[in-house]
Amino acid sequence: MAYRIRAGDTLSALAQRFKTSVQALAKANNIQNVDLIFTGATLKIGGASGDSFQRSAGPGGSSAASGPSSVSSSEFGGSATRLAQAAEATGRRLNSRGWCAKGVADSLANAGFGGSPRQPSAYMYADVLARDSRFKEVRLTDEQIRQLPPGAIVVSDKFNSPGNPHGHIAVTLGNGRESSDHLGNLYLAGTQRVFIPV
Repeated sequence: MAYRIRAGDTLSALAQRFKTSVQALAKANNIQNVDLIFTGATLKIGGASGDSFQRSAGPGGSSAASGPSSVSSSEFGGSATRLAQAAEATGRRLNSRGWCAKGVADSLANAGFGGSPRQPSAYMYADVLARDSRFKEVRLTDEQIRQLPPGAIVVSDKFNSPGNPHGHIAVTLGNGRESSDHLGNLYLAGTQRVFIPV
């Protein structure tokens, strides 16, 4: 049987509801972190065939749900907090415009997410983050993105505004705020891809 995860669901509550174990659900759905499930994803119950919890590969090998979902603040752990703190410090330090990719790359390195090659354009980070096992990609509406807690990475596609071939990348700070190479309100234009540290 397939079950679509709803806001407020936990793996332990679902295991109890469907008379199985957390370990069985995690194994059947290839879940590495039993404390991290995503609203809108499909969970296999009892070994039934169907969609795996792991989101199907999208363009460029990304792993995203097929439609908008929601994310609860409980899915944001210490890694997200470290990233948000590093991003806020970086945004204050740089306090510039046009260097969002540098700002987020510095923030990632300062939060312990080093190792990814720096990219010349902001939009290029989407495919890099999609291949990085330290992040999960989620599909959200613009309104849901504005409500994200601190620590998510939002990447806008190239040409998200006239004359901008580089797109935009930023780390959420909560309350509709962001940090990249400066602090400000979340800038959402074009297509957004959202990544959460796991």
